[in-house]
Amino acid sequence: MTDIEFKIGQEHENMKGAYKVLSIDRDAMCICWEDGEEITTTVALQGRIIGRMHRELALMRGNKGRKTKKPRFPEYVSKFEGLKEDDFSQDVAGATWRHYDSLGGAVAVRLHSDEFEITPWPRYGLSAINWGDLNHRGHDDFRLQANFFARLDEKCLYFGLDIERSNQEEDAEEDAKDDWNAFTAWLRDAKNDSWLNEVVCKHDLSIYDMKEEGALSGSIISAGGKWALLNEGKEQEIESLAGFFDDLTGNTWVGLQIVKIVEKGEVVTRGVEIADDIARLFEVLMPLYETLCR
Repeated sequence: MTDIEFKIGQEHENMKGAYKVLSIDRDAMCICWEDGEEITTTVALQGRIIGRMHRELALMRGNKGRKTKKPRFPEYVSKFEGLKEDDFSQDVAGATWRHYDSLGGAVAVRLHSDEFEITPWPRYGLSAINWGDLNHRGHDDFRLQANFFARLDEKCLYFGLDIERSNQEEDAEEDAKDDWNAFTAWLRDAKNDSWLNEVVCKHDLSIYDMKEEGALSGSIISAGGKWALLNEGKEQEIESLAGFFDDLTGNTWVGLQIVKIVEKGEVVTRGVEIADDIARLFEVLMPLYETLCR
């Protein structure tokens, strides 16, 4: 189990819910929950809480791998019974579906990776969850790390892989863009470009900028084995995906998401099995995630 290294501005979760680290002073830190409540707590205490959550997830993973007898899961595994109609909101008040003992943990224990320790955390102030490798998350610029994600709005569930690029003014150092640079370098290999195109086509995915006024307008789709930009009903072929991303405006933040979109009615009907759907897509995208984390 990797020790938790807290950083100012980083988002975590304890039994009360999602919180953000406001300040750290030696062994003490100030945290703020989404309802605005602030407290001063100890680094050690919050580290123990998160560590216990991770150990419970690890136990669940181990039990799921046993085939000789019926697995015995911690009691909280039964809390996730599927997403409900009331969950489809951008209001985080009462959004318990984001917690580690709900969809967050349900997906995490279904993921199989020999290389990574994938853990979930709710996004502070957002109707969303991220999943990522515990070691990779400990790197300096946690804001720009690639992560698996799921988020809800009033109509749909969105899930997939998030890869962000900072603007040049806010982050002058290239180290802050490591995951993005690794992504574009990976795409320059024709075999990788082709692999991603096949994945996007087979699983009915699209690629777009989650920022409403971001550098990328429209959605990138797979069309006949090639890439195309679909924008306002018009389709434009993209010769090179890596080249297309290189040409994006350099001083604009990019919140790129490789995403599957499922409408509310279908998600609710899937019940608990929606966690399997999310985990299976994450595993399909795992080779790309592994590349970005190295």
